[in-house]
Amino acid sequence: MDTGLRHPLVAAAFAWATATKDVAPSQEQYCESRDHLNARMERLRSTMMKEGISETTAFLLHAILSEIGGNSFDHNIGQWRDIPGAFFGHATEEKELIVALADRGQGIRTTLQRVRPSMRSDEEALRVAFLERISGRAPERRGNGLKFVRQTIMEDGIDLFFQSGAATYSLEEKRESWGRTEEQIPGCFATLTIRR
Repeated sequence: MDTGLRHPLVAAAFAWATATKDVAPSQEQYCESRDHLNARMERLRSTMMKEGISETTAFLLHAILSEIGGNSFDHNIGQWRDIPGAFFGHATEEKELIVALADRGQGIRTTLQRVRPSMRSDEEALRVAFLERISGRAPERRGNGLKFVRQTIMEDGIDLFFQSGAATYSLEEKRESWGRTEEQIPGCFATLTIRR
């Protein structure tokens, strides 16, 4: 799947997630707290409905973003590599809405190794995160987050690209693919696309 890196918003999120220097993104895209992220997601939901995207799709996207964005805070508290918080931005194009999310946290593999120390690769960690009920916040009985994201997107036709470490997962027009890339993201990076 094309991650959309040609789009300036997505390129900015990717560049921030992979940068070696700890420079905060622009204030329009930086969410230093979960409350800040939630407020921006709520504004996006309202904007989507004003622009003619169905209420159902707007609420579904909000739920998906809440899961992915919430993970940035839930799994990295006190564990950030440098800059705490998340990158969150969206752009409306002629025929689609693009949303980009990223964090400079520990990533999926490190998070899940707390409860499954035998995990040896980014690819294994990403598959487990999207396919199994597991939580990096043991002993809490949680772990449906990314599984919920996958099931929702499969049913509703929102496209997703997700990367953590060197592992990638994409779902485009309800077709899944798993992969590996040379350019690693220590934390997490996601793009979602809704076609109108």
